[in-house]
Order: sequence, then C-alpha cells, then structure tokens
Amino acid sequence: MTSLMQQETRAIPALVAQQMHDHLATYEGCADRLAAFDPALVVTMARGSSDNAALYFKYLFELKTGIPVASVGPSIASVYERELRLDRAACLSISQSGKSPDLVAFQKMAGDQRALNLALVNTLDSPLAEGADCLMPVASGPEKSVAATKSFVMSQTAIAALTAHVSRDDGLLAALADLPDALDRAIGCDWRDLVTRLKPVHSLYVIGRGPGLSIAQEAALKLKETCEKHAESYSSAEVLHGPIQLAASGLAALVFLSRDEARQGLIDAVRRMAEMGIAVFVADPAGDRPLDLPGVSYLPCAAAPHPMLDCISQITTFYVFAERFAFDLGLDPDSPKLLKKVTETI
Repeated sequence: MTSLMQQETRAIPALVAQQMHDHLATYEGCADRLAAFDPALVVTMARGSSDNAALYFKYLFELKTGIPVASVGPSIASVYERELRLDRAACLSISQSGKSPDLVAFQKMAGDQRALNLALVNTLDSPLAEGADCLMPVASGPEKSVAATKSFVMSQTAIAALTAHVSRDDGLLAALADLPDALDRAIGCDWRDLVTRLKPVHSLYVIGRGPGLSIAQEAALKLKETCEKHAESYSSAEVLHGPIQLAASGLAALVFLSRDEARQGLIDAVRRMAEMGIAVFVADPAGDRPLDLPGVSYLPCAAAPHPMLDCISQITTFYVFAERFAFDLGLDPDSPKLLKKVTETI
C-alpha cells in the first residue's frame, strides 16, 4: 500500500527544485523589504509543524543576521485581547491554511502596532495571506495526509532562502539550488532497522540543538501523530538538567547530530545517555561514527550541500521512517484517529 504520506514525502525533492525556480525572486523581494525595515526584533507566530519551522527560522536568522527572534503566543491578541509594542518589529506568520482565527487576530494587532507583517503560507487565498505586507508562498501544493511533510520541508527551504538573501550569503543560496539532489539521497536512506528497535519502546527522547532542535520537535510531533508513541524533544543541553532522570525507565533517544558548532555538545550528550543505559540512535550527516559505545547505533544520513541545511535532509529521511513505522504498528499515518488536517484555534 502506498500512503499519501509516502507519496508526499517522495515528492519533496522535485517540489523544492520547483519552489526555488518559481519563487526565489519573491523570497528575495521580501528579504529586501525586511532588510530595509531594519527590525530590532522579529517575532514568529505559528502552530504545530509550522511552529517547528518557525524555530528553524529563529536559529538560522539569528545566526546569520544577529537580529533576535522570539516566538509569541497568538492568544495574546485573540483570547486576552492585548496589544504588544511591535513598532520596531517584523512579524513572521507561518501557516498551511492561513486561516486560524488566533493567527489572523495577532497579525492584525501587529499591523495596527506598525510591525512589518510577513506571511509564509501554503493557501494563498486566505486571511493571513491577504493581511501580509510581504507574502511568501510555501508552494507545496495540496497536502492530503493529515501529517504535514512536504509543507514543513518547503517552509524550511523558503526560510533558508529568505535568510540567505537578507544576510547576502551566496554560499547558502548556491546550496539551496543543489539541495534537491541531497533530498533524493535522503529518501533513499534506510532506517528499517530502527522500526524493529523502537517497536517495544514506550517513550522516546528526540534530541537536537540549534537549527536541529526544530526537527527534533517535528520528529517528536510526528511520532505522536502517526505512530502513537510518546516522544519529547529536547536540546542536548536541556536534556541533561532534569529529563535525563528518566533513563531508569527504559526510554530510547533519537539524536540529530549537526556539522556546526553544536556538534561536540551533541556528541557529549550521546555519551552521557549511553553511559546511563539509554539506547541511543544517531543520525549523523558527517558519517563519522564519533563514538564506539555499547548502546549507540548509527543511522544512514545524506549530508546537505551546507551544514545549515542538514536538518532538512535529516527530517526528510525521518518522514520515510515514520510512515513505515506507523504501518508496522498497525496504524494509518494518513488518518490518525483523533486528528484532522486543518485545526483552527482562537
């Protein structure tokens, strides 16, 4: 059986190539508008997988521009009916549907406070798109599986393009042009053994840091949505403070290694968890196998053309795994029993 989730995941490489061809100029125009506005702060507003994409924006944009990025709760405007002082801020709204009432309410409030409103949406005929000063299409096309896959990845690639233009990073732009080939390789990475190893596991930590924390959050969400597995995401620093105490309960950990400055801290966290008896599964784009310890297993990865894009390749491989894992557990990844595709909140 070929699921919608599998079809949409396998479409990612070609769709990203098309996105860069069709919309790169639009992303550049929004970048120019953002740079001219010269914000002291960028606030992000999103829910679910879109909020995980917003976390990728936070780390990438802060690293490349030095401008702080903060996630805000849409309920400030919708439920509490308060205003924030955003006259020197830009507001980036990320949504597939572009119509959740809380997001629309916050966008309006931000505009009333003279913020620059950017929207990254998949549905262009939507209130969030219509209320934006700068509109960036996700351009993933209709997504029929309840579990977001291609729209998440293409939110990441749009974010990377916007950031590359704002920071004038020609190397990152060139890497985005080459990324579809890496995503093709990512789809071919086989995590079949992980399906067997995780089947009896009741709880799982998913670990990343920096840009990789965004896909740790996304992977944990997908494990809940499609596989009905309890999974929590942590940074490699945060997990060592309190959550590591649960090592005694037989949990496992999936760690997304990076090729940036956070790499050594991630490796140190792998070592600590393995020494505590946690089964640790490591997705390493460098392919170095940095630790040879009992309990540490390595998963094949396809390195991206730029270290800041590795997490896009890693999450694409994860989606292939999650779809297979769900079916192995007797679940339908396209139609989780308690979820629907579009969730509107106030």
